[in-house]
This record gives sequence, structure tokens and C-alpha cells, in this order.
Amino acid sequence: LFHGFAELIHTLERMDPTSYSFADSELMLGSGDNVTFLSTVTSSALFPYPHGCSPCQPQNIISQFRQGGCKSICTFVDRSNIVRDRKLKCKANDIPSGRKECFVPYLAPDAVHPSAIGHGIVMDLVVHALASAQRSSCEGEGTPYQNELPMTTFVAKTTDELKVRGDFLVVNDVARIFSRWDQLKPVGNPKGFERYADDLLKQRMGWIATDAAGGSKITFPIDLPPGECYVVYVAILKSYNGMGTMLVEVRDYGDKKKMSEPPKHSTKKRVDGLWQSPISVWNDVQITEDNVVGCTGYCEVDITTDPTISGRNGNKVKILTVSARRCSRVQN
Repeated sequence: LFHGFAELIHTLERMDPTSYSFADSELMLGSGDNVTFLSTVTSSALFPYPHGCSPCQPQNIISQFRQGGCKSICTFVDRSNIVRDRKLKCKANDIPSGRKECFVPYLAPDAVHPSAIGHGIVMDLVVHALASAQRSSCEGEGTPYQNELPMTTFVAKTTDELKVRGDFLVVNDVARIFSRWDQLKPVGNPKGFERYADDLLKQRMGWIATDAAGGSKITFPIDLPPGECYVVYVAILKSYNGMGTMLVEVRDYGDKKKMSEPPKHSTKKRVDGLWQSPISVWNDVQITEDNVVGCTGYCEVDITTDPTISGRNGNKVKILTVSARRCSRVQN
């Protein structure tokens, strides 16, 4: 993150280790957009706007996420699950009298778009990925091909195509990111799949199956207005080690009332969670096509894991989201 971020957290922790708040007397009023940041008592030279503490400005958050409000440094520390020796008090009504929460503008001025600093972080990550690929090539480890890089879905050829293909009607997510959460819930009881976080900090949730024999099964619903054509996606974890394959089937009933009847359409696709790139990221896999009807209203997405492929040292399948958009009428 930005230079001095760790020092800002440590400074606030020394001031109040339970709420990461600071006294009203430690405020300094700036001019123009530089409103209210930490004074020289806490080294404002090290924490200039927007790196220091500022008031929450919910008007800068887009309306659909505004109800969640700004997220304070205390909230970020609490969600990181790093502090285990004490209970943090991050709610506004828990902040001691005469003290203020610390909001960092570049972290939470908007629940969707990064700030200029956020875009800088993205740029650094892209440059790092390119440099790592070049280094791997020079060291004889091979360079990832384009179809093995973490492309989320596609590269649009026109703005019309981008508009259609970016307009998702539903995104059911396994984890809460914003104040609104359309939770990814299965139909019935999964077989061999469990919802948990498998990373060190226990933050990256997913529906996970690891049975070496395969046969784990889970089904997710997509319930959209009948009579239209929809394209279905499943986001999975892609990694370079220990991953397995799965068969994804989209069964189209058209209307939830017709579930007792055979599906109108069935689309099957085998998906592999393993790639050569030395990174582990989510990857959006398109299951049904724009030019072949695969979902016309109520659909069920059925995922069944395969047995471990010979030569692999694991058979993990991790499901993150199930989503859908309207079929594109744009000719490619």
C-alpha cells in the first residue's frame, strides 16, 4: 500500500489499541479538499491528505453501496484477523467520547472505483506480473500463454459489445464484499463440498471440494425472468498446483414452475482449475454461449468433480461466484 500506511496504523494503535481512534485535539484543518487530517502530533508530514485520517464522506460512495458507509482503519484491521490478543471496538457508538474514527480517503471514498493511488497499485501489480513473466522466460521456466493468464472473461472489440457483456443481471457471491450481498447458496445439500476459507488469514471463502476420488457435487440456482436468453458464468480458483477438474452442467427449465418437467436445454462444459501461470487467482468461466440458447429464465448450475488426474498432487475445486447476463446480439 502507500508509503507510511503501516506507520499510520502503528501510530493509531499506540493512541488507542482497541478502536484505532484519535483525540479531537489531534485534528488539523486543511484548505480546499485537504480537510481534516492528523496534526503534527502524529506527523502530518508523513501522512498528508489523502494518506492520513479524514472524515467519512459517504456522498462519494455510489448510491447502492452508500448504506454501508465508509470503512475505518479499525474495521480494516479487524477484518484482517491479524489482531488476536484483544477485542476491537470499531462501531461508531463504541468510539470513546472526544475521539474520532480514522478514515483514509484512498481506501474508502468509493466502494467500487479505486482512487488515483488505487489505480497506481493496479499499475504496479500489472508491471510486476509482466516483469515476473519476463524473468521466468529468461530463467528458462517458460512464459504463460495468453489463454493461461488471468483474463476474467474476454476482450471487447466494440463499446456495444462491452456494454452488453458487462451488464450482469445477477452475481451470486460466496463472500460479502459490499453492503449488498447476493449470497451463493446451493440447492439442497451439497455432496463433498463445504463452504470455508482455505488461506492463512481465513479470508478467501469458497465452496471447496478436495476428494481425490471425485464425485463431489453441488448445484446452484439462477432465477431470472423467463422468456429471455442468458449467458451463465462460474468463477473458480485457478492455480498452478493441486487443482482438479470438474464437469459443469447448466440445466434450463425456463420457468421455476416447470422444474418437474425435463429441462428445455442442457449445456455441459469440462473446466480445469490448473494452469501453468505461477499465480493463484479467480477466473470467470463462461459456460453457455451467446449464439446457442442455454438459459432462458430459471436454470440450475450443476458442478461435479472428476477423479484426480494422474500426475497431479491434489484435486481441489473452489467455486466463488455464479453469475449471468443477457445474451449478446453483437456479431463477433
